[in-house]
Amino acid sequence: MKNTMPRILIEAVVRRALKDAGDSPERSTRNLVDMALQFTQGKFQHRFFETARLMLKKEESAFHKMVPDAVASIDQERLIGFGMNLGYNGCIAGAKIIRSIEKKEHFNIPWMITLVINGDDCLNRAEDYCAILEQGRPLGIYTWQIYACGQAQKIMPLIGKYPDYAFILYCAPGEITDALLDEAESLHNLMIAVAYTQGADDACQLLRQRRFLYSVYVPYGECDLPRIVSGEVLDDTEILHPVFTAFLADAGCPKAVREQVYQYVSRTRTQQLYKTVPWDAVSDSRFVNGVISEDTCQACFDGQGNLWMFREGPERMDYNIFRQPLREILKQAFPKETP
Repeated sequence: MKNTMPRILIEAVVRRALKDAGDSPERSTRNLVDMALQFTQGKFQHRFFETARLMLKKEESAFHKMVPDAVASIDQERLIGFGMNLGYNGCIAGAKIIRSIEKKEHFNIPWMITLVINGDDCLNRAEDYCAILEQGRPLGIYTWQIYACGQAQKIMPLIGKYPDYAFILYCAPGEITDALLDEAESLHNLMIAVAYTQGADDACQLLRQRRFLYSVYVPYGECDLPRIVSGEVLDDTEILHPVFTAFLADAGCPKAVREQVYQYVSRTRTQQLYKTVPWDAVSDSRFVNGVISEDTCQACFDGQGNLWMFREGPERMDYNIFRQPLREILKQAFPKETP
């Protein structure tokens, strides 16, 4: 979708706004949001940018400090490439395809799919993973999360084959090396999410030095709840300059704890207290999907290709992406409820 006229026009405006952001970041950001409201027609897009405009009116917002810092420290082509793929390809053009298919064929399509991949497996099953990613395009799926469970550097060639997709790569701090970033140097469709564990400080420092777009994610369980809701975690992650701080519950985390964390994340994001955007990796993604298609569904495929759904909690289903087409899996796993 890189050469469509709407995308070309929007990208031109975004480039101008980023250029002006150095002199007047607040005004440039507001102008960009106002422009987006004029061009967007979908319910999700309009709601998102209307909320953004209201938030930017808050003069003491920490986001006003985050924007110029991001513009100054992140390579512009990475900001534009990932942002346009996520915003235009995924949430505008892709969302239109999703809604059209759902209306005609009566099954739900997630706006984003998660893959758990080991780098060695990625090389050994390169054709299989390419086939999976190719199947997303006609369904309107342009956003992919990849959880690297080792050898993340070997996943970079796969990401490079799909420059019109937005990829979020979750990985351990130890994976962030100069060698990995050399492999990712030319990838403008990537945001790296670093686990907030030992070594995260050094990993984020290297990413910032190399001008990469990055966030951090916070794995948590029930015992971590006090540190999260007290603000201690965001106090610490803000220092690392991530665009997002995502919270990801452990598999066995009780539902009540997950709900408390989501309430805290939503409230803190609205209050704009930190120079990083709080995000719930599961609940906020479900919310986006619900606005795009009026139903919520999430799909994650583990390293063996098995489908995991997230409703009350992680739930494995008897579908396998290496043996079945993606469209057929979604049709069977996420049927629309008949009125």
